[in-house]
Amino acid sequence: MSNTIPLSAPPKTGSFPVGEVRPNRVRVVGLMHRKAGMTQEAFLEYWQKIHGPLFANMEITKKNILKYEQHHYNTSFNQGIAAMGFNLIEYGGLAVFEAESYEKIFEVFQSEEYKQIVLPDEPNFIDRSKTGFLIGPVVPFVDVDRA
Repeated sequence: MSNTIPLSAPPKTGSFPVGEVRPNRVRVVGLMHRKAGMTQEAFLEYWQKIHGPLFANMEITKKNILKYEQHHYNTSFNQGIAAMGFNLIEYGGLAVFEAESYEKIFEVFQSEEYKQIVLPDEPNFIDRSKTGFLIGPVVPFVDVDRA
């Protein structure tokens, strides 16, 4: 017996069917572990104001990355989640990278531009040895842009 619910005529999210792998987009999510001794507030400010623009303004990023987002953890929300019985993870936030292929994302992180500009900045706010990544295709179920 399958764990999936069959959809007779899948509704669409944007121009993609709900529950279907998006063929032109892949996502890498970084679980950013802040460096020891840094407050969450200082971590988020540094990441948003210094490191984020360093990454976003590289030519290789502009060429290869379709979306770069930072998800900043909210302490009061985390307290509510903990009260509901969920486990709190020990990360300062999430970095989301989207591109047409994994190769395009890897090309960014393997580039000389990244190694010279962004990599030397990482120790200022993250512990690279405790930062992890989740890699997978994009499968939209709800995708509403209420801008």
